[in-house]
Amino acid sequence: MQKARFSSFLVSLVVVFAISAPLLGQFNTYSPYTLFGLGDMSKYGVSQNQAMGGTGLAVAQNNRINYLNPAAFSALDSTSVYFDFGVNSFHNKYETENFSNGWWNMNLHHVTFASSMGENMGISAGIIPYSSIGYSIKQEYDDYTNGMAMDTYFEGSGGIMNFYAGTSYKFLDRISLGFTINFLMGKLTRDRAVNFPMNSGYSNVTSSEQVNLRKPVFTLGLQYTETFDDKFFFTVGGIYDFKASTELRNEYSVDNEFYPDDPVWLNDSTELDPDYLLGEDTALQTLSIPQKIGVGVAFGIPNKLIITGDYYLQDWTGSMSGENYSSTRASSWHFGAEYTPNAQAIRGYHKLMTYRLGGYFYNSYLMVNDYQLEDYGITFGVGFPVNTIKSSLNLSFTYGTRGTTEYNLVKENYGIVTFSVTLHDLWFRKRRFD
Repeated sequence: MQKARFSSFLVSLVVVFAISAPLLGQFNTYSPYTLFGLGDMSKYGVSQNQAMGGTGLAVAQNNRINYLNPAAFSALDSTSVYFDFGVNSFHNKYETENFSNGWWNMNLHHVTFASSMGENMGISAGIIPYSSIGYSIKQEYDDYTNGMAMDTYFEGSGGIMNFYAGTSYKFLDRISLGFTINFLMGKLTRDRAVNFPMNSGYSNVTSSEQVNLRKPVFTLGLQYTETFDDKFFFTVGGIYDFKASTELRNEYSVDNEFYPDDPVWLNDSTELDPDYLLGEDTALQTLSIPQKIGVGVAFGIPNKLIITGDYYLQDWTGSMSGENYSSTRASSWHFGAEYTPNAQAIRGYHKLMTYRLGGYFYNSYLMVNDYQLEDYGITFGVGFPVNTIKSSLNLSFTYGTRGTTEYNLVKENYGIVTFSVTLHDLWFRKRRFD
């Protein structure tokens, strides 16, 4: 039986990675702050987690995939297998002291798989977002006295995905230990162009920078649960991401486009084509991904109520820096609640539905213009069970704010809608037919 389950896990792993291939070419943000560092760090968890403020370190349920803490994988019951597919839609509004603008986008968010490997063991694998960049900025300079105008364009796209696989084991009916291998892989592309709209005889200059990341990061997870007369439970959980150092492959090129289209003679023996490569370089830069610590608590009534809170700390100080920005110590608080009126109700579908709400406050890893970015918001959502195949549809909403109009910065008001389908309890059950 164990051999069959492990073979099924390998097949499912291949299916998950094949389905997730489109994720590699997508980005799930459009923010001027992704001009810096590794871009916008993704919100925590799948739809159920996001609806509860991104909490999950102390949540151990047998009806969902909770990859935030690998110790939670052992909570799956011995006859269950799970697939979770999610998409999300971003709606952003940007404000400065002088203007405002908006944007929206929809993408595939995650594909995950989990299964029990016996009474006390669980495994999970999937592809989830780690960070992404996406921006298009135009900076204008006009000197009407001298008839000079210069436009600078900044564009960025790409992202880093997390290919993870992990397992956990429960012992003494209270303690679960988990381990995850997270392989971070992706490419960030940043382009820059300068042209002179009032002087057609001037040349345009474009530059392109590509950063490639390939690095495994290891996570340990722990959960401890006490249940009192099956009427009340209390759980504490925590995770530890080990520090990792990696070499970023940085490819950089600069091109020049001359006007008019005829070649340009640099001297009597050197002719430059209209499109001329000024410089090209490939450099290796060391990036230190700092250790991350997370702790959480959860309590409530089994199969009815969960109240939970998480705290994360990750010190990026000294890891990255550049023009107008540097990395700093990041921390975040997350709070959430989940309520199911009556999971065993025979009548009244609304009694079977699960209602969720939460909130979060995040001190970003980015310091821009000597201001540490703050990100905070509220969340809510609902889960729709499908009893016939023991699956569920989950919808979550996030409304948040990041940045400020002070310090010559941009304030972002954003909304995120995440929809996921959880399929479970499809394998490892013997059927009888008459």
